[in-house]
Order: sequence, then structure tokens, then C-alpha cells
Amino acid sequence: MADVPASPAVRRGWRGWTWGWIALGAAIATWCGVFLLVVLMFTSMGSPGDGDNTLRAVMPMLLATLSLTGTAALACVTASVLAFRLRRQPAGGGVALALLALLMLVLLIPSLTSRHASVAGVPPATLPIWQVTGVQG
Repeated sequence: MADVPASPAVRRGWRGWTWGWIALGAAIATWCGVFLLVVLMFTSMGSPGDGDNTLRAVMPMLLATLSLTGTAALACVTASVLAFRLRRQPAGGGVALALLALLMLVLLIPSLTSRHASVAGVPPATLPIWQVTGVQG
């Protein structure tokens, strides 16, 4: 029996994958991860006077979700680049990058519109909190 060369579809391996759909799935997973992070932050808000016990209880889930969301965002960018370079569903890669850019815009809008907020949305330490929020008393 002679060795038969593999067909072109088998030789391509990962180059034949549908990178546009993979990028789109990763972008949707990133949006879902951010939504889950918001839900976890809302669940970590305990009653006044309880201290940080609820935040400490939710912290492992927050960190796991944050790392998976970041990984999904990196996978989205990587798969989008491969979709464009290998011409495998480049429209899906473009939509995925647009979804990721829209997510970054939604996350950065509060820091872009506030007069006193920094890029991270944290008020600068030079102003008292009642001046930053515009409420006194």
C-alpha cells in the first residue's frame, strides 16, 4: 500500500476554518461576559453595614468571568484578523470587530462625558466626592 497524499481539505487544517463565524461568536461571548460581570457586580452589593463579605464571596466568580471575557475579546480580534487575511467570511470578522468597538464605546462613554472623571471612571482624589457628583449634603 502506497502512501496516498491527503486531500487539500485535510491539508489546510486551521486555514479552512470559518474564522468570520468564530470571530462573531467570540464577540457575542464578550458581550455576554460583560453582561455577566454587571450582574455579578450587582449581586455583590450587600446591605449597608455588612462590610465586604458579599464582594469577597463573589470575587472568584468575578475574576473567572473577567479572565474569560478578556480571552474572548482577544480571540475575537485574532479570529477577525484571520478572517480578513485568509478570506474566510471577512464580513463576519468585520461585524465582530464592529461589535467589539461598540462594546468599548459603551464601556467608555461614562468616562468620556464626565467633566471630572478619569479614563477609568474613578473620580480624581483632588476633589471632594460631593463636588464630583454635584450633590452636597
